[in-house]
Amino acid sequence: MKPKQIVKKIQPYLISILLILSAMSCGTVAEYKISYKKPEIVSKTRGLVAGISKVDLTPPPGLPLAGYSKMAETEKGFRTRLYARIFYIRKDANEPVVLIQSDLLSGSLLIHHLLAERLASKTDISFGGIVFAGTHTHSAPANFYDNNFYNEFASNKPGFDKGWTDFVLDRLTNGVEEAYKSAKPAKIASGKTAIWGLTRNRSLDAYRANKNSGFEELKPEIQYQAINPDLVMIRIDAQDKDGRYKPLGAFSTFSVHGTTVPDSNDVANADVFAYPTRILEKKIRKDFKPSWDPIHALNNSTHGDNSPDYREDMQGFIESRRIGEAIGEEAAKLFDSLQNSLSTEVNLSFNTREVDLYENQKIGDAEVCDRPYVGTALTGGAEDGLTPVLNWLPFFAEGWPRWFLTGGCQGHKRIVGFKYLQPIVLPKSKFPHKLLLQSVKIADTLLLPVPFEVTKESGKRFVDEALKSSSQPIKNASVISCANGYFGYVTTPEEYTRQHYEGGHTLYGPGTQPFLQAHLADLTKNLPAAGGKEAFPASWNYELDRSDRFPETEKSEGVRELVDSPELILAEENLEKHWVFRYKDVGRSEISLHESLVSIEYKEGTSDWKELTHDGEPVDDKGVDIEVRKTSNSGKGMAVYQVRWYNPEQIAKRKYRFVIRPRVGQAKFVSPEF
Repeated sequence: MKPKQIVKKIQPYLISILLILSAMSCGTVAEYKISYKKPEIVSKTRGLVAGISKVDLTPPPGLPLAGYSKMAETEKGFRTRLYARIFYIRKDANEPVVLIQSDLLSGSLLIHHLLAERLASKTDISFGGIVFAGTHTHSAPANFYDNNFYNEFASNKPGFDKGWTDFVLDRLTNGVEEAYKSAKPAKIASGKTAIWGLTRNRSLDAYRANKNSGFEELKPEIQYQAINPDLVMIRIDAQDKDGRYKPLGAFSTFSVHGTTVPDSNDVANADVFAYPTRILEKKIRKDFKPSWDPIHALNNSTHGDNSPDYREDMQGFIESRRIGEAIGEEAAKLFDSLQNSLSTEVNLSFNTREVDLYENQKIGDAEVCDRPYVGTALTGGAEDGLTPVLNWLPFFAEGWPRWFLTGGCQGHKRIVGFKYLQPIVLPKSKFPHKLLLQSVKIADTLLLPVPFEVTKESGKRFVDEALKSSSQPIKNASVISCANGYFGYVTTPEEYTRQHYEGGHTLYGPGTQPFLQAHLADLTKNLPAAGGKEAFPASWNYELDRSDRFPETEKSEGVRELVDSPELILAEENLEKHWVFRYKDVGRSEISLHESLVSIEYKEGTSDWKELTHDGEPVDDKGVDIEVRKTSNSGKGMAVYQVRWYNPEQIAKRKYRFVIRPRVGQAKFVSPEF
């Protein structure tokens, strides 16, 4: 890396480390007043019903990407679309459960509450019955949180983006309403399988510190053993128009960090999750031919220290595909194995509570700190994503815990700027402190959604204690991480003492894991046999430092035209072979990347042009091989876009062309043939 690049990478961290005394306000403020409401509609459901929807969350060009913090890029377009996949499930007249998986860094507590408030007047859905989870891809925007801390530091540019938040909220509202209205008689089955060899533990020194780790020496093979291999799946079928039951899809969990695509990436994508979701969805379409578009909502579980086992010199979309397709193949096998276990005789229940950590820091013997602090290990980066220079500086590098004066609430954590200086730049009011916790039972599977990145051992303890407290039969159980908000990491108290990246990002101290464990066990212990329980405050008020980057509408006045004809780019090193061309189109506010834009057509000899398909599926930008990126502005509200077709079909007797669908008065546009 060149010196100039190093300075660019570390400058934002140096600013935070040196604690330059400047207020990090974005100038304007976004204010929200949200009321807790009960649903106005009383359901007359009999039996088990379920509905689904799939909504596109792909952003316009120009939004900051989240996950790699200040090292991330601003996205210029997309490689794989960002979706939200939604299940609505209800049994009899009891409260329904809504499961939302999204290709985002995490869920958002603010969006969760705004969504629930909207739905209360139109559906039978309650606040506590909604689970809003993010897959934790590091290639999607955030800046939609209920707190200024993660709005400032999760992505490469600070500030709450109201335009982006409204976009996601509107799309989710429409999606949940569609799932609710489309509910049909349903059947459910669940199961799990183990997947080894695709993930590794990136924080072995910390994991070894656990009293039950069983490892005394740090041998290379341990990294492949200290993982959570479980893929847990809930399969949901529904009655189609022909009277037969066919799959709506599946809701699954697996533990793998969304980092197969590196921080140098500048297009939105779902990372490794793009592949197993599409593989199972395609299989259902092909095998069952339902009248709906099926979904595979694959969520992250205990991925905090479980990384994808990508080859170091191959990090990127090639490895994302290799690992993702392998997960997808195992998911398809598990899905098929559940065919004969489907049943209508299942119950649903949930128990949800919101805890304000500034008011309630203790449950039983477990207690969190009265305020959060950022540890120096956080600024040094994770072991598979180190921050240049800082990762080897004493006290900032991983594994530099404090070994004296550890009796305070933050224990072994070395605090950035020290305990008395950090609050000057990062006052208590900036941090997340409203914590939404849930225990959700669907058939014989228990789900534990939490707004944390959970380490493997932390999650095991959550599940073990919850199962121990439950009086109901449970066959499978899984944590869902990054759900309903974001609080950073949670490590075990033993892992915390080692102060690696994960411990440095456990904001509320070493008591965080026991505290969450106690709450989750209590929620599960008091889980109703059917229906829901919830505990929320009467209302919420938020004031967020605002800095919009979501584009305001700008009318385009030009016309579509070719800039560069298609050209074949051969693969070199970690590059995939692809065709590329450039053309002029409407600007970023009107390009509407959340609507399908690009497909491929072919012809043979003098025949007419036809839609290109592969294995029965259209070759278009809903798949994994077509990329769209904005490269420049061109005046009069227009912009230049580059379109790439990766891993293209090559049949000598065929000619191909890119097809660009209409946009705001612009007619269909096609590239020269190639």
